[in-house]
Formats: sequence, structure tokens, C-alpha cells
Amino acid sequence: MLTLTVKDMSCGHCAATIEKAVKGVDPAARVGTDLPTKTVRVESAVDAAAIVAALDEAGYPSVAV
Repeated sequence: MLTLTVKDMSCGHCAATIEKAVKGVDPAARVGTDLPTKTVRVESAVDAAAIVAALDEAGYPSVAV
């Protein structure tokens, strides 16, 4: 499981956009977001770098925890 901090995630729309970006890389990925802690947890067979790049491209830079 990959856990990321996404400082710019502040609302449900942000969380939905992040989930869409991850699913664009891996449609089978399991994505969980936690707005209060600004964290995203991803279970995916895809390389973590590809997920981070997708979030960056979507406008949500992230850092692995």
C-alpha cells in the first residue's frame, strides 16, 4: 500500500479528482482519501512513481509518507 500526503487536498472535489487521476493509471486501484490528514492511500499493482506522476499532472503534488 502506498500512502501519500497531498497538501492541496481540501474538499470532496479534490478527493474525487485525485481518485480519478489514480484510476486513470490503474482502473483496478483501491483509493482512500482522508481530508483532515490530507492523506491518500492507494493499493495498486502500478509503480508508485506512475501514481505520483498522475497526481502531479492532475495538479495535486504528493509526497510519500
